[in-house]
Amino acid sequence: MTEKSDKYLIDSNIIIYHLNGENVATEFLKNNINRSSISRRTFIEVLSFDFTEDQKKEVINLLRRFEIIDTTDAIAMQALENNKLKKIKLADNIIASTTQVNGLVLVTRNVKDFNSIDIKVLNIFDLEK
Repeated sequence: MTEKSDKYLIDSNIIIYHLNGENVATEFLKNNINRSSISRRTFIEVLSFDFTEDQKKEVINLLRRFEIIDTTDAIAMQALENNKLKKIKLADNIIASTTQVNGLVLVTRNVKDFNSIDIKVLNIFDLEK
């Protein structure tokens, strides 16, 4: 489904799985961090969890290792186009649109959230099977 040259947009759930000690997520991030980005939305969502101050500093340091993609006019316009085709939750639409505009592969476990949008999706947990 994906090639080694692909670049990835990491969904929030993959970061959370990593922080919770899921080896599949940790190994993927470790092996692909140089080819991976996160959206500003993911940055905010991950940091909205209840961390101690020390944990929060560590999580911020982790998140800053990724290229962070801010929402642009192009992403906003793509989200509006996606919404015409299929109603999708705004947060998921922004992630999908970020993936589309930047030519990335979305890495998520929530594949069903993106079935109606024309993007490449990689569920790293399916690679284990």
